[in-house]
Amino acid sequence: MSIKILAADDDKAMISLYLRIFSGTDYSVSTALTFEEASGLLRSEDYDLLITDYMFPDGLGTGLIKLFKEVKKGAKSLIVTGSPYAKEKILAEGAEVLLEKPFKMDQLLAEVAKVLG
Repeated sequence: MSIKILAADDDKAMISLYLRIFSGTDYSVSTALTFEEASGLLRSEDYDLLITDYMFPDGLGTGLIKLFKEVKKGAKSLIVTGSPYAKEKILAEGAEVLLEKPFKMDQLLAEVAKVLG
């Protein structure tokens, strides 16, 4: 059984990047382009990991992390941002890892493996 990841980002290029990075791995990736879409998927599907952008036009990634922790015991999350100024605040709101854009493919895969244990 593969590990299920939800990758949420309002940038279609980032979504394409996640799909490329995880293709051919043991990870099964679903994607969402909006906060609302990601919220619906978190409520209706069982994911092992949430990878989310910090800022969406309709919400914050930290809100998705909070929701994920409410619907799944032991939920793990990784937040990606181009705005590292709020790093401590973001991590305090529940993300296990904050990854700054731009990042390297190997860096993301290493962080995912570490978060999932």
